[in-house]
Amino acid sequence: MKIIWFHSLLSLSFMFFSFMSTHGKKKPNFILIVSESHPVSALGAYKGYLSKVDPTPNLDHLALKSFIFTNAFCTNATSGPSSAVLLTGQHSHINGFHKSGNKLNDTQITLPQRLQKIGYETILLGRWNLDLKPKYFNHWNILTDPTEKYNPEFISNNNKKRIEGHSTDIISDLAIEWLEQRNRNKPFFMLIQFNATTEPWLPAIRHLSLYDDLLLPEPSNLEDQHLNKASPSRYQSMDIMEDLNFSEDLFFQPEQIDQNKSKTILFTDRQKNLELMTAEQLSAWTLSWRPKNEAFLREPQSDDNILQWKFQRYVKNYLRCVRGIDDNMKRIELSLSETNSSDAFLVYTSNHGRMLGEHGWYGSKWMYEETMQTPLIISTNLSKTSVSSVNVLVQNLDLAPTILNYAESPDFKDMQGKSLKPLLENFDSNYSWRNSVYYHHNEFPGDQMIAKHYGIRTKENKLIHFYQFDEWEFYNLIEDPKETNNLYNNENYQAQIQTLKKLLLENRKSYLGKTDISIMPEEWRKRYRGPEARKE
Repeated sequence: MKIIWFHSLLSLSFMFFSFMSTHGKKKPNFILIVSESHPVSALGAYKGYLSKVDPTPNLDHLALKSFIFTNAFCTNATSGPSSAVLLTGQHSHINGFHKSGNKLNDTQITLPQRLQKIGYETILLGRWNLDLKPKYFNHWNILTDPTEKYNPEFISNNNKKRIEGHSTDIISDLAIEWLEQRNRNKPFFMLIQFNATTEPWLPAIRHLSLYDDLLLPEPSNLEDQHLNKASPSRYQSMDIMEDLNFSEDLFFQPEQIDQNKSKTILFTDRQKNLELMTAEQLSAWTLSWRPKNEAFLREPQSDDNILQWKFQRYVKNYLRCVRGIDDNMKRIELSLSETNSSDAFLVYTSNHGRMLGEHGWYGSKWMYEETMQTPLIISTNLSKTSVSSVNVLVQNLDLAPTILNYAESPDFKDMQGKSLKPLLENFDSNYSWRNSVYYHHNEFPGDQMIAKHYGIRTKENKLIHFYQFDEWEFYNLIEDPKETNNLYNNENYQAQIQTLKKLLLENRKSYLGKTDISIMPEEWRKRYRGPEARKE
């Protein structure tokens, strides 16, 4: 009898400890940091044309000990739709967020909602553009207006409050504060979204003189004439020379502006930020810009030197905003160490890229490399490989299933993205992965007047269809990485073009694409090909 009882006790003990080893396993924590429109050209680790000015020393240091993805792309280089893709793992035509101002379909189950189901605490901090109030976050503290950079207003679960300082620093403060006070017994998912690199580009006071003594290198296609491109490239509204506003974008005081050289903007986000500044902040701001502006006005002005000056002013301001993010990446990393959270699965990325003078532009939305490509850095101790640079084709679509896969949730099979875990766990250069990425911009007429287009990109080539106008572009990315030579009508590439057209239709079908891609009537096309379209 004693023997039977003893064996029963052993069996129960074995079952108990087996249960504990399975169910008591510590789940990984996740921190997803997303900047708005941060192109790889402005991140030193990617060795772009601005890398020699050392724009991101702390992110570069993070990249050295992390996985850096050199072929990461968004599915739509528009802020809201791209954020929706990231949180749903679904293309825009499935999640319902096609363009700015849309909302997610009611049927969508987001990444934080799925994580909550398996016991995660979910936190959202900073910029938010998917709904009036976030859903499926236990704790949130978000900007009420993403254009506010100085002393911005935040709204949280509990209250609304205006906080003194620069938005990048404040968002990081909120993250660090939460990490210090968190429940150590519960796994968490934290989404931090910086707004620094959105318009207007207002850097922190401490960075106003950064790069003053440097002449930034120019991209080789700054003066691109778009001669053999499809017509949409010639009626956009993101031209540095034509569309960057001296006052709103480049910080001239109104009395310093020759109104013939600048469009008039009646309501300005820049002016709103100046009014939000404290007297001390405004004084420092004015003292920094006035002598630089006066120096420019003393010089003889021609179209060439105005273009070069606008480029320098714009990109320096942009890089100053990036430096604010970079400073705070170091602070967040240090906080992770101090709060025993350094084993967190840490991701740095951007919702899409941005033109920093390439093609003569300053905006986003295009399928061109500068706006379609995104930085993607993943720091994790869960990997078993020493490979640090990954060049397979990945998209923002893949981050939600990756995080769920590492959280040991089976709840991502319905997502259109693919988990990156097989690449991170045991990287194999021969691993079967996607051979192309699919892109669709679906907003026109609209901000910056970028025509609707969709397309396919492989490692070697890119095919773009501006379907409303029925105009095509094809680029050999190996020979023409800057995409200045449209080869669509070149007889030598017709076989490749037909192959890509077939691949484009296959991708559209496999991703259940049902968006209207009709060609518009000729009268409509004539109207929007003309110069007057830029003024609408």
